[in-house]
Parts: sequence; structure tokens; C-alpha cells
Amino acid sequence: MDTIFIFTIIAILSPIIGAFIVLLLKKWSAVRDIFGVTTIAVSAISAVIIFILYGSGEPISHDFAWLGWVGSDGIQSGFYLDPLSVLMTLIVSVLSMLIAFFSLEYMAGDKYRTRYWFFLQLFVGGMLLLVLAHDMLFLFIGWEIVGLCSCFLIGHFYMKKGEEGAKPAKSGIKALLMTGIGDVGFLAFLAFAYFSTTPRSLIIDPTLPPLDGSYPIVMSILLLLAPVSKSAQFPLQSWLSSGDTVDIDAMQGPTTVSALIHAATMVKAGIYLVARFTPIWNETVFYTLLMIIAGVSCVLAAIAALVTTDLKRVLAYSTISQLSYMFLALTIRDDEGKAVGLFAGEMHLLSHSIFKALLFLSAGAIIHSLANERNMKKMGGLRKELPWVYGFSLVGVLALVGIPILTNGGYSKEMIITVAYDNGSWFIFIVAIITAFLTALYATRMFLMIFHGKNRGAQVHKPKYVMRIALGILAVLVVATGFIIEGPLHNFMGEHSDPYALIRDFNVVPFIIAIGALLLGIGGAFLLYGKGQTEVKFIETNKALKAVRSFVANGYYIDHFYDYVFVKPTFWIGKQFSYLKTGKINWNMVLGSLVAIAAIVVLVVIV
Repeated sequence: MDTIFIFTIIAILSPIIGAFIVLLLKKWSAVRDIFGVTTIAVSAISAVIIFILYGSGEPISHDFAWLGWVGSDGIQSGFYLDPLSVLMTLIVSVLSMLIAFFSLEYMAGDKYRTRYWFFLQLFVGGMLLLVLAHDMLFLFIGWEIVGLCSCFLIGHFYMKKGEEGAKPAKSGIKALLMTGIGDVGFLAFLAFAYFSTTPRSLIIDPTLPPLDGSYPIVMSILLLLAPVSKSAQFPLQSWLSSGDTVDIDAMQGPTTVSALIHAATMVKAGIYLVARFTPIWNETVFYTLLMIIAGVSCVLAAIAALVTTDLKRVLAYSTISQLSYMFLALTIRDDEGKAVGLFAGEMHLLSHSIFKALLFLSAGAIIHSLANERNMKKMGGLRKELPWVYGFSLVGVLALVGIPILTNGGYSKEMIITVAYDNGSWFIFIVAIITAFLTALYATRMFLMIFHGKNRGAQVHKPKYVMRIALGILAVLVVATGFIIEGPLHNFMGEHSDPYALIRDFNVVPFIIAIGALLLGIGGAFLLYGKGQTEVKFIETNKALKAVRSFVANGYYIDHFYDYVFVKPTFWIGKQFSYLKTGKINWNMVLGSLVAIAAIVVLVVIV
């Protein structure tokens, strides 16, 4: 086995094995916590070594057969290294390490840290397996590990009494069920692909014939369910952020978990899946539907971020919107059908991973300092109390807004807008510009409400140095990776022989339009919130606008729709069937057998 694949296996197994070892260290809390960070750090170091050893060469793989009893050759699985998987490995492991390090201080007072470290490490290992898999089976196993761990991490505080425990428990289950819709679709798609009219192995290889099937529209919809649910796109976005009035979503977990899910891991799995399948799945229906869904999600989430007063939920809606940006980039095609937006989407994935980790951990430091207060209306004036968080948050906000040159977000967002403009993708271009304006507006609003104006009664407890170090490293990465995006990464990803070709081919028209949208958003936010306001007067005095704001604050009533259409009928049906429980095992066995026979008869008739 090549040295590079030894480190690949180490990167995956270190946090997974560490997750089970940490259960044995429950009595030694300090050792347990440091061990939890160390195993993820081993993955990060391995990822750096893989990056160095790989260089910018051709894709390579290490494959093997297992489960020989399944067939003559067993199941073919393996690990796959190409620029996309190597970059994703680096993003996942390094950011997870910084989040784990931040957790040493943030989670210090939690009684259930052993469970936290177990699922955190298993989560990281599952995500690394997902991005390094050479076959669809390993990819799906990693996909499921990430989904299951997210349920327990979001529901971490379920042991608390009353609503404080009920909400996290419901939120974790909600995330599992809603992302499970995509899991079922993905699994069905894999079955279609494996038993298609052009049979092929489960190995993911762009050199093999494209995925084929008798029902391309059905396959497109099934595959679409996976990224839409995992990356929280409309109408399945409410597991990630449900609106202030619903308050059952992923924000019920620790803020470090929010950073982990929103930055480099779970929600990026959907982006990775589309990018990975792009060379082998060229069905027009899939990319058309994805473009429409992403366009709707992009704008709706940005508008929702404008009305919420929950700090974490602003960032959650922002994540949904920025993920839509990436999806839109991945759907851009030139006249020959080539995925010309693929590189821009991948670069925004890199940028967003870093600056959103910075923003969420900055939010964690603020919330930790204010005794778990998340309502931005109760903040204000924190610039004087938390000057270092102010500085780090400013870097993150500038990256989110997309300020060019200074931040990575400026480079990658501008790249998407320019590619859409150059290739005549006007729907994507218009949506991107509108969203750029809305992003600048809600990001600046959030920053002003937290740090400027007068302190509205918040009692501040200043965090220690662990948080500062993690935030400082992320702030440096936000600035540094901007220059890498416009330089060496072009070569590494195989996009240009000349790393600075995009700078020389600079198109001034989309740049000026994008900058105009940013300045308009920033200026509008200062006009509305610059003097410490927390409400907009003309909205408060206008019944129609107030009703619209209420509609958005309720998460567009999406959860209410699901509740009446799916949840309540399901519970009603369950209650009716509950009368069949007699407590007599013989009767239950007879009834179960009759139901099974009836199901078999129906299937036989249909077939």
C-alpha cells in the first residue's frame, strides 16, 4: 500500500477509534477532553501530509474486495484521492480540529461531555469516510454516520428539564427524519444505478460510462432528494433553521455543534455529492430542478435572516443561502454542456467553510459571555466589552458579505457571479446579485445590533484564551485563503495552467454590479440600524409589512404545513392501530402474518 493511503486510513480511523476509546476515559475528564481533540488533530496532520504527498497529480485509488460471500468477487470498495477529495479532507479535518479545540473551553461546564466527544469524533470520521470513498457503498455509510451523529449532537441537551430538554430532543429527531428523506432517495438512486440498463460497479469513477437508467427523471428526483435534504434546501430547510416562533431546529445544539454542522461537515455533504457526481451524471432534469430549488432557497433564506433576532438562527439562514450559492454555481453549463461553474462552487465551499466556522465560533464566544443569551435585541455595545471578538467577527462578516481582496469570500463569490454572467446564466446571475444585496444587509444588521449602539442590559463574562486562539487562527485563514484561491488552488484543482488567468481575464461589468449590490446592502443596514435601532419604524407602523414579517418569522409556515399534513395524520393513524394491541402474543402473531401475506399478494399482483 502506498504511503499516501496509509495516512488516508489513519485520517479516517483515528477519530472513529478514538470515539470508542473516549468512553473508557469518563472518570478522567481532563485526559478525555484532550484525547478527543488529539484524535481529530491526528486526522488534520494526516490530511496535511496527504495534501503534500498528493501534489496536483492525477486521481489515484486504493481498492479492495470484501464480503466475499456476496458474490464471486465480493464488494469492491476503496479510497479515492483527487483534488476535490484531498481539499475536502483538509477542510473537514482542520476545521473540526479547531472546533474541537474551542470546545475545551466552551463545553467545560457540561456534565455529559463524554457523550459529546463520542459523537463529535464519530461525526468527523464519518465525514472523512464520505469524502474519501471510492465507491458508493462507503460513501453511503459515511453519509449515514454523519446523519445519525448529527441527531445526537443537536439533541445533546435533551437531559435538561422541561422545554429546555424537550426542544433539543425534538430537534435532533426532526433533523434525522428530514435528512432521512434524502437518505431514502439516495439509496433508491444507487439501486437504480446498480441495476440500470448499463450495469456498472458501485465504484465512483469518471472514466467509466455515465450512470444510465430506464427512468432518468425518476433517478434525477431520487438523487436530488439527497443534497436538498442534507444541505437544507427548500422545502426541507426547516431542520436547520425553523424560524424564531417554531424554535425546533439544529440551533438547539451546542454552538460548537452548529459550527461543525454548518461549516465543513454535514451540510457540505450535499455540495460534495453533486460535485462528485457531476462527471458521471449529466441528466439535464437534475440540474434544472436543482437550479430552481437553489434559486428559491437562496433568496428565501436571506430574507429570513433579515427578520430573525436569534443570533445563531441568522447564521443558520445564512448557511442555507450560501449553500444555494454553491449549488447554483454547480449547475452553470456552457454551450457544450461543460460544468464551467464547478471550480467556482468548490472554491466558495472552501471559503464558506472557514468564514462560517469563524462566525459561528464568534457567536459561541458571545453567547458564552452572555450566559447563553441569543437574542440580539438584548445585546448591543459589546464592542467595548469584547474587543477581540469584535475584531474576529468583523473579519467573518466582511467575508460573508464578499468584500473583495481582503477576504476569501470576496474572491469566491465574485467568481460565481462572473461565471454566471460570462455564460449567459441570467437566472443565476440575477439571483446571485439579489442575494449579495440581502446578505450585505442582514450581515451588517447583525453586526450593528450586537456590537454597536448601547448595551441593552447584557451582563458580560469574558471568555479565556482557548477561544481567542481558535478564532484568531480562523481569522488568519479567512484572509490567507483568499490569495490561495486566486493563485495556487487553480493549479491544484486542475483548472488553469496559469494560476492568475482569472485576474487577467477580469470582467469589470459583473464586478461593478456586485460591488454596487454590496454597498447598497451595507448602506441600507447603517441607515436602518446604525444608531442602535433594533426595529424598523416603517415596518412596525405598516400592517401589511408587519404581516409579511410575521409570515417570514414563522419560517414561512413550512413546519405548520408539515404538522397538519404529515405529523398529525401519522399520529392519528398510529392511535387507531394502537387499539389492535391486545397484549396477547398469539393474536399479534396471527395479525402480523395476515398483514405480511396481504403485502406479498399485492406486490405479486403489481409485478
